[in-house]
Amino acid sequence: MRLNKPMHRLKILLLILPFICVQSKCSGTKDLTAQTNDSLPLADSIVTFTISSVGDLMCHSTQFNFAKVAEDSFNFEPCFEYILPWLQKPDLLLGNLETTLAGNKQAYSGFPYFNTPDDYAIALKNIGFDFLITANNHSNDTGEKGILRTIKQLNAFGFNTTGTYTSQNDRDSIRIVDVKGVKIAIMAYSYSTNGLPLATGKPWLVNMCDSVLIKRDIETSRSLGAELVVVFYHFGEEYQRLPSKYQENFVNFAVDCGADVVFGSHTHVLQPATFIKGVNSTVDSVFVAYSMGNFISNQQDEYTDEGVIFNLHFEKNLHSNKIVLTKADYVPTWVYKGKHEAKKLHVVFPAFDPNDPKLPEFVQQFYKDEIQKAITNTTKTMNTYTSSIKPATIE
Repeated sequence: MRLNKPMHRLKILLLILPFICVQSKCSGTKDLTAQTNDSLPLADSIVTFTISSVGDLMCHSTQFNFAKVAEDSFNFEPCFEYILPWLQKPDLLLGNLETTLAGNKQAYSGFPYFNTPDDYAIALKNIGFDFLITANNHSNDTGEKGILRTIKQLNAFGFNTTGTYTSQNDRDSIRIVDVKGVKIAIMAYSYSTNGLPLATGKPWLVNMCDSVLIKRDIETSRSLGAELVVVFYHFGEEYQRLPSKYQENFVNFAVDCGADVVFGSHTHVLQPATFIKGVNSTVDSVFVAYSMGNFISNQQDEYTDEGVIFNLHFEKNLHSNKIVLTKADYVPTWVYKGKHEAKKLHVVFPAFDPNDPKLPEFVQQFYKDEIQKAITNTTKTMNTYTSSIKPATIE
């Protein structure tokens, strides 16, 4: 019986295949499949992530009094409902908690010595904050016990924190968070504790602006594998809309030491943002925000109702491990403080458009001009040093 042609060819191939393989090995001929794979270029694999930050998260007595719903029970979440979508966009959201959580064994209080209900921090967690800065001039308002309890409660609520610490070992443990596989170190320093001395022999309770400390922390973070370094400063002169020489010196020092991002707070008004050429940094251009203003407060001075959410968009190439800051943008914010009879008090709004139909009627009716002023002032401030930082795209 004759074999059909396909079967005949197959038998011949099976007979000669061992000889082909032997000849290939003896002659040093490379396996064709391996050669093909080696010659194919590897496609880049890119990870994108966004780090965002706001300025001062304050809680004056008018804020917690209005948020009170029952005995020692408060609901702060309505203060943020209109800005909520912007808080839930970033992969990592930071803010400066400018108060303490000393508990209800002492009276809740606002300025000059802050003690805020725990419900405030719980609300911040629920609306999207991941990481809170605790080094500021009000860190020591309720003493060592207040510092320690604040840290304990924030950790219990699921926050990462830096700036205040429970021990020297805790202070020396650099906070490194993982964002989509990228290791990001975050460190924070304050210019002062308003003259209130720290507990004797415990300078580690609050990080102060100290060049030796800052340099060592950045170097340590790199030795621990940090791919990006974020430095958060609480500094400057209150209500001044341009940075002081003190601020510029500390910013430049952090960049010289290798910082990739520098966020600033404390002045309670917006100050310019810019880019500085990286020195020992991962990124070529270091983003610097000298002051992000108030995100929420009851301060009444001019410009203290204006704030900003800065969004820094990064890419990491998983093959080259190179990280690039692809874009920086911002959401201008404005705080409605209930200067007339209305349903809400101390509400944060995205200040994109005073005619936005999503704005509540009482804001449209009474505060269009206030929102427009906030938009104008924020844009002007951002353009003072650089025009390359634009408002975020409204989606």
